[in-house]
Amino acid sequence: MNKKQMIKEQKRLKQEQKEVANLFQDDKEVYNVFKIALGVILFIAIAYAAINIMNGNWNIFTKKNTKVTEIDSKMVMVGTMFGKEEDEYLVLAYDLNEPSEAYNAVLIDNYTGEKNLYILDLGSGFNKDFIGDKANITNDLTKLKFKGTTLLVLKGEKVVKSYSTEKEIVNYLSQK
Repeated sequence: MNKKQMIKEQKRLKQEQKEVANLFQDDKEVYNVFKIALGVILFIAIAYAAINIMNGNWNIFTKKNTKVTEIDSKMVMVGTMFGKEEDEYLVLAYDLNEPSEAYNAVLIDNYTGEKNLYILDLGSGFNKDFIGDKANITNDLTKLKFKGTTLLVLKGEKVVKSYSTEKEIVNYLSQK
């Protein structure tokens, strides 16, 4: 090799070294950007967690003040449906697991009458003993039986009226 070719070869090698160095430099920049982005994400996550813990939204360190169950004051059982504080009130008894539950839920949501409306779940294990082949609507709990969806009008501890057909129930609940 002559001197010119050697100089040319050295320039080519230097150029390749620069290209390789630039490639590694680009990788370092990508790595640095990745580290910065990861740091920002971690900072935001830690700040979010700290704020929620301090505000009491997350009960990580204690189990106090956690709700085990939520009680719906409009739900009653057969044994508790009599003797409410109101003079006159309504109890809609139906199985919450039946397909007609959605229809009954709409009736309940649209009810705007003055009397309080309570819901009795006939599908609940507590109320299963009160389901029979024949309805027997009475004030005596030992003889009380529901055949299906029933609307009861109660006054104190007495059943004043009962409605068991869909049409009767809809008509009564849609009265103003």
